[in-house]
Amino acid sequence: MNENKYKMSISLNVLNHLGLNLYSNTPAVIAEVIANAWDADATEVYVDFNKQENSITIRDNGHGMNLDDINGKYLYVGYQKRKANISNRTIKGNRILMGRKGIGKLSLFAISKKFYVYSKKAGYNRESFLMDADKVADAIQSENPSQLKEYQPEPIDFNVQIEDQGTVIKITDLKQLKITENSINGLKKRIARRFGLIEDDIGFSIFVDQSRISFSDRGYFHKARFLFQYGNLDYSQHCNNLDSDSKTGESLSFNQDNCFDVNGQPAIDGDYKISGWIAIARHSYDLDDEGHDDNLNKITIVVRNKVAQEDILQEYRLGGMITKYMFGEIHADFLDEDDKEDITTSSRQRITEDDVRYQAVKKFVKSELKDIWNKTNSLMEKKSLEVALSTNPYIKQWYDNLRPKNIQIFAKNIFTSIDRAGVDERHKQEFYVNGILAFEALKLRNALKTLKNVNESNLSEFLSCLSDIDAIEAAHYREIVVERLRVIEEFNKIIDENAKEKVLQKYIFKHLWLLDPSWERATIYKHMEQRLQKVIKGVTAKKKANIRVDIRYRRVAGSHVIIELKRAKRKLDKIDIESQLVEYIEAVKLELSKTPDESKFPIESFCIVGQLPKGWENSETRKQHEESLKPYSIRVITYSELIDRAYSSYSKFIEAGEGASKLRDLIENIRSYKPSDSSI
Repeated sequence: MNENKYKMSISLNVLNHLGLNLYSNTPAVIAEVIANAWDADATEVYVDFNKQENSITIRDNGHGMNLDDINGKYLYVGYQKRKANISNRTIKGNRILMGRKGIGKLSLFAISKKFYVYSKKAGYNRESFLMDADKVADAIQSENPSQLKEYQPEPIDFNVQIEDQGTVIKITDLKQLKITENSINGLKKRIARRFGLIEDDIGFSIFVDQSRISFSDRGYFHKARFLFQYGNLDYSQHCNNLDSDSKTGESLSFNQDNCFDVNGQPAIDGDYKISGWIAIARHSYDLDDEGHDDNLNKITIVVRNKVAQEDILQEYRLGGMITKYMFGEIHADFLDEDDKEDITTSSRQRITEDDVRYQAVKKFVKSELKDIWNKTNSLMEKKSLEVALSTNPYIKQWYDNLRPKNIQIFAKNIFTSIDRAGVDERHKQEFYVNGILAFEALKLRNALKTLKNVNESNLSEFLSCLSDIDAIEAAHYREIVVERLRVIEEFNKIIDENAKEKVLQKYIFKHLWLLDPSWERATIYKHMEQRLQKVIKGVTAKKKANIRVDIRYRRVAGSHVIIELKRAKRKLDKIDIESQLVEYIEAVKLELSKTPDESKFPIESFCIVGQLPKGWENSETRKQHEESLKPYSIRVITYSELIDRAYSSYSKFIEAGEGASKLRDLIENIRSYKPSDSSI
């Protein structure tokens, strides 16, 4: 029996999956080259961009490679340096190795067509060759399935400067990236964010265009408002905009438990330990990366000082938690222990999700996010309240006088939402004004709990809805008091009935509340009013009379209203009123029958007169006449009675006037206050 009749072969086509189409972004690719420099015991790595050539050159002073290293390690896809190295550490620097799968060098094909490799190992000849993606593709396509074929990189002239040892990789024919000043700045940030290897004392420096990368190049620590730290390294020294405690003046940075068990529960003697930080931004929009295509609203997982997973934050769907404020970096080296199974995916950009170690991290981070958000909410409320009350003494005066005291919690939510929304200082005062008006409106409606649902995302819409003229009316009836009492007082000044008629002609059709307190101004029915007003005019024209300005149709909620103003000096009888108004009513009914949705509403008619009709001299006969007009929905009222009734109906607004005045005074004081003003 032939024992060798079975054989397994690997096609060059596997390169499509391991490098050519694997990595997703340029910083991730550059990070792989820098990681190789770390493993080569380099102390310096330089990343230089050439805008004219549209190329990237990465050079290091590591131990370099001779011909055997290039063929047996670098060009050996899948070479596992950790297994080849008994100590799992670098030879010279005793560093923990980053590389594991032996495919990182293929990542260069993800961003470029060609890259050139130059290397010199101390005591050996210089080596240089070209890796060409098109030729790799040709080798794949021409490959005989029954015969393995090697790709042989092309030897090239050694035209770079390397002193005793080191490696230079020049990446050309970039697929998508256009090297510009802006892209260089963005790449510098993103390279800085991908490594934990930028402390001063580790003997490893990364330079981008001759400038050494530091923590400040990450470009996000200044966005942190609150900081939660794990492990011994103090990141707060890089965060110059942290809020401070109002009593101690110390920055608001907190040390969290960093040991946990397999269930993700904090435990002093837990199996797993992390380091790193999670920060809370002042505003959610702060995490938009200022023109660079890199979302900061994420928590990266770093293993052996290099990003292993771009974002663990996206794993969570935490209802009610505003994770969009969060960003951070969690170091979890136990996810890549040499004697444990490799749980990173081929691209080294994600971690296998079902591994027990990663599940423990997920559970621990989830519990931390909840704890951090609870603490943050409390801190934000406290700081937002401090800012609001210190901004304007009149706001503090209003807040301190809220009764009962337990409703202050709802006022806090308005201040917190304004603070989180990042309102410009020039406009914050007006937001506070609108917030107070909204609060007063909701308090009047016994609906303060509505404020629990207000946040920075719906703040503007919420306040604009509750701080317009209608909301001000709802809050202490201020606008109603001013407008309606002004009308009534103007009537009261007029003794002459003919003069009252003229004033009523000016006001009555715009202020239907004079007839019925439930009838507000109704502008949404303008088309209907115009249409039926033509019907009213048509009836008048048939009477061969001049079209009169004192007969109007109005549409209010739930009713069609016809109003006729009679001259004050004219004395009518019931038959005159009935015959005239019924004719108008029937004409309107006929027109409404063409619109079924409108015909279902009742028609009400008013006849306003200077003096009561004939035969209405006493209350008994008047009552009888009024009852006989009810079937037609006709009501008769004199100008004086209208004014007296309006005054009586709106007496409650007079009583509310004092409250309205106080609110108005408060709002005006807030708006006009200048910090130099100390007289309150």
